[in-house]
Amino acid sequence: MRAFIGSGLLGLLLWGVGCLAPEQTSEVQKIQLDWTRPEVQHLYNLRDEGRTDSLIAYLRHTDPTLRYLAALAFASVRDSAAVEPLVPLLRDPSEEVRIVAAFAMGQIGSPRAEQPLIEAFRRDDSLSQHQRFNATVLEAIGKCGSVQSLRYIATVSTYEPTDTLLLEGQCRALYRYALRGFISPDGTAAMLQYVANERLPASVRLMAAHYLARSPEVVPDSAQAVVLAAAFVRSNDPHIRMVLAKALGKSHTRPAFGILSKAIKNEQDWRVRCNLISALAFFSPDTVFALVSPLLQDPNPHVSRAAAEFFVAHGNAKDADYYWRIGRDNPDLPWPTRVALFRASYKWLSSAQSERREYLNYRLRDFFLKSQNPYERAACLKALGEVGWQFKWIHDKGFADPSVVVRSGAVEALSEIVRRPDISRQFGESIRYVKRDLFEYFLEAIRSGDAGMMAAAAEGICSPVMQYRNFADSTQRAEIRAALEQLQLPRDFEAHLALKKALAYLEGRPEPPYTKPNYNHPIDWAVLTTVNANTRALLQTSLGTVSIQLYPAWAPGSVASFVKLAREGYYDGKAFHRVVPNFVVQGGCPRGDGYGALDFSLRTEIGFISYDDEGYVGMASAGPDTEGVQFFITHSPTPHLDGRYTLFGKVVQGMDIVHRLQPGDRIQRISIQ
Repeated sequence: MRAFIGSGLLGLLLWGVGCLAPEQTSEVQKIQLDWTRPEVQHLYNLRDEGRTDSLIAYLRHTDPTLRYLAALAFASVRDSAAVEPLVPLLRDPSEEVRIVAAFAMGQIGSPRAEQPLIEAFRRDDSLSQHQRFNATVLEAIGKCGSVQSLRYIATVSTYEPTDTLLLEGQCRALYRYALRGFISPDGTAAMLQYVANERLPASVRLMAAHYLARSPEVVPDSAQAVVLAAAFVRSNDPHIRMVLAKALGKSHTRPAFGILSKAIKNEQDWRVRCNLISALAFFSPDTVFALVSPLLQDPNPHVSRAAAEFFVAHGNAKDADYYWRIGRDNPDLPWPTRVALFRASYKWLSSAQSERREYLNYRLRDFFLKSQNPYERAACLKALGEVGWQFKWIHDKGFADPSVVVRSGAVEALSEIVRRPDISRQFGESIRYVKRDLFEYFLEAIRSGDAGMMAAAAEGICSPVMQYRNFADSTQRAEIRAALEQLQLPRDFEAHLALKKALAYLEGRPEPPYTKPNYNHPIDWAVLTTVNANTRALLQTSLGTVSIQLYPAWAPGSVASFVKLAREGYYDGKAFHRVVPNFVVQGGCPRGDGYGALDFSLRTEIGFISYDDEGYVGMASAGPDTEGVQFFITHSPTPHLDGRYTLFGKVVQGMDIVHRLQPGDRIQRISIQ
């Protein structure tokens, strides 16, 4: 049976050989995603409510728009019971219906979808009329297919440079396989060939680069590094170069280091510079010090921060003095860079350098006490946590701070301390007393009823190093159980999930399975009917205004909620609490620390769209169907988020503002126009 499937797939993929004339089809009704139609609203509601049986019934509807929406719904609902009912739609008269059916079957991820997808591939496409469908089928197989299908997809070599969609589909299929942990040498060779071929479209080379950078099992050798280096040098697309930088870093070879060391001195795009810094982590600290240290004073704050955080993670004792001196002698550096430099020095100084450590201890405490910025104060506490003996000061000052951002940060700092593998060496014979004190601090955080502190404390309790499951008594476990019952769902879902895990850990039970929040927030159609294709959300910050195009057809529930909250002024004054250089800026948390939500949750809404460019706006979540008020904007293409995070908009003006946002910058207002 396996051999038959494989042979069939090879024959289907080699569509350019012996193709038949395309079949003649009659004119079919176009798909019209008019969300003002009651029937269309009903289908979106069925998806929102996860009503599989009703959605399956609509797969046979005479209206192609309703069949389309019913099929697309299973990209979000992901119920394997829909696999067989979706199969007939792979032959639907409407090409759009066929495409979303294939997409949904891939999203469901069931192995039962593989053979129908293989059989649906259009071999009779000599006029290239069905490339979008075939490309979607390829990627869908990458999400659910067998290793044998991987081998055949990896060896297809008949696609021409003009077959953009098919080439993208092949790259995406191999990428999806890689994210599932499956690769083939032939696939890696094909992706190397594609990324180096300047005749191919940039979109193809970008996906090939993502495969090479994000596949954990792909470690380029010297010869492959030479190919990657040449592709890096020749590409004028920063999106491709930033991903190739990551792929080169994985190589650990001299050719890789050669191009990285040259590029980091001349690269103009700040995002590529950030990735070049992280790529150098794979090489000797002594070798890379001279390359990264000049970037501590880079004019772009993301780059200087990335360089400082590089030394936190990959520094050494020999250079520890240098880190704090740069921070001391350059008071105009952005605070994230300065705090990270002091943290790096505090971490890497040897215990014998007690005077230097005492100086750093004083400076970090002084930063904390004088700063009016809660994000800076929280960062100072985490820096102090590099020396575990500071845990009492972190507790005393952090737990008493007026800002919830700092209180959560204090517990996070303590949780980081207990998860360090060398904690016993730091505390020596005092470890049993420290263990007791830290556990009491975690219990104090849980008793506080503060969702952020509770979630962070639960992480600390689950530390495999401390083995608190052998420490907690029945009274303490009962306290945690009582605190768990006091949390309000769905608002406190993240803390609830963390405490459930901690309690199971303490009681010696397996980690509880993930359970979605109950459906609680219907789509507000009254709001959504005021939104059209020209509607823009104008996000005003102190740095300037960002204009966002909304995608109600892909994510009606998320768009309706976002628009309603914006019109009510909810986002006014909210901070961008999380900024990860060359990844995302995230904001909208009512608490400001990332643990906050309101008393509702939204369903995850997956549309037929990809995070394949900068500026996409997505919903933050703590798991499927837990979206609420927090959103993020991407700095660059992030296809690993595809099919997992609701995508509900895109920046169409003001991306330069997004690139300048830093932790603690605030939304002044969001207006809907």
